Amino acid sequence: MKKKIYLITGILIAALTFTACGAGSKKTAGKDEKTSIDTMSEDEQEKIYEKLFDINSKVSIDIDVSDEELQKIQDDYEKYSYTHSKSPIYRRADKVTITIDDDKYELDDVGIRMKGNMSRTDFYDEKKGGIYNLIHFKLSFDEAFDNEEYYGDDAEEWKDSEKLKERKARTFATLDKLEVKWNKNYDNAYVRQSYSYEMFRNFGVIAPKSSFAQVMRNGENYGVFMIGEPVDKKFIERNFDEEDQGGDLYKASWTFKPANYTKQMTYGINNPDENKYYNLDLKTNKKTSQNEKLENMLNVLNGENVTKEDLEKVIDTDNFVKFAAVSYFLGNPDDLRNNYNNHYIYFLKSSGKAVFIPYDYDRTLGITHSYNPEYSGMTEVSPFSEYAEGNGSSQANPLYKYTILSNGYFIDEYKKSLAEIASSGWMQPQRIESEYETVRKNYEDVAVIDKKFENLENDRLEFSLDGEFNYGDDEYNMSVSEYMSRILDTYNSAIDK
Repeated sequence: MKKKIYLITGILIAALTFTACGAGSKKTAGKDEKTSIDTMSEDEQEKIYEKLFDINSKVSIDIDVSDEELQKIQDDYEKYSYTHSKSPIYRRADKVTITIDDDKYELDDVGIRMKGNMSRTDFYDEKKGGIYNLIHFKLSFDEAFDNEEYYGDDAEEWKDSEKLKERKARTFATLDKLEVKWNKNYDNAYVRQSYSYEMFRNFGVIAPKSSFAQVMRNGENYGVFMIGEPVDKKFIERNFDEEDQGGDLYKASWTFKPANYTKQMTYGINNPDENKYYNLDLKTNKKTSQNEKLENMLNVLNGENVTKEDLEKVIDTDNFVKFAAVSYFLGNPDDLRNNYNNHYIYFLKSSGKAVFIPYDYDRTLGITHSYNPEYSGMTEVSPFSEYAEGNGSSQANPLYKYTILSNGYFIDEYKKSLAEIASSGWMQPQRIESEYETVRKNYEDVAVIDKKFENLENDRLEFSLDGEFNYGDDEYNMSVSEYMSRILDTYNSAIDK
């Protein structure tokens, strides 16, 4: 196919614009006024960001993407899965319309690709009528589609380098990307992940924003998805003081080996095209970092005669203690402590100390669907357990051994954080039930999907606070209220010993 060529004139082309309150315009003081990324200030985008992740807002995302591009995403999945890898290629959505309450924003030529690890699956077949499985995906607002290796003859050829630079700096609500995940764990309360992140932030742990959106494809309702803020350079700039920006950021995950901070752990820059994956995937400073801060921390954690002062030099221990305490009460079996997974680690520019950031907390507060490794939804696990429940093994992570477990240097601080959380309103059902009610009112009418998907049990996506505790039952989730009651009982018993 012939390459598409952008011939840039003095007018910003549609591929670089997004509009509000109707195609091509923004409703402002009763007048239609052209608006674009060029003219929208950082403050204006910041206000959109706040509304996007406010659970009081009603959000919808309508993705106009062709069958041809969906087939390419399916082909990408098959190609990369063959080598046990995952596709980094963004395919083209002709238009994405994001509506937040009464404000409508349209973005042309948005990148879209599948995301996830265990959740990735085949999803599209023309013979099956198109999309037949739900998937998690990521939207990219700054994709330029100019990589010839990925797009071949369809690669965009940008004649104006400044316009290409503008495209690669394009954001929506200050975000380069947006994560969009379907309710794979059948959280009928819907709010467990957003509540978990909010709880982290309340107790002093930096965490990404998460909220909700009705997702449609060309106007067809696909139900209520969770939308998430990526943890990336912009996230660092938003959440850290200027003196601490510019450090090394790593995404941690289980990649053939556990991310348990022992010497066996791997780190580097993931390369899906070469099937290279690491426990810690470097996300910033890719051209300059020598991983020296990380290596220094690993040397300390795996050295002999480790002292409290040694730990305080390489880890923000106040952050880690709070991270561990909140994580305990949330009961995620697939987190850093229980399965050496699902977090980011960031090294502060000023001090070089490590800060831990939670990620992918959609399996908390009583979610047992398809994964209940210790049979009680984590409600019978002591805050001082020396077992990695999700991994089914003794705790191997020196971070925990030296900080909050028996004879740990920071066990008193850990107990203090636990007590603060236990006595707070955050562990009372009324608080999360209030947030649930807000989200239910906004989305209940679009939660149940008329379309049939092979990987979706339609009757399990209705809004509900019901749930039941059953030993070993991994088909249904317990209610949040029962989870909170049970985990508090376990905590109190452990403290009284």
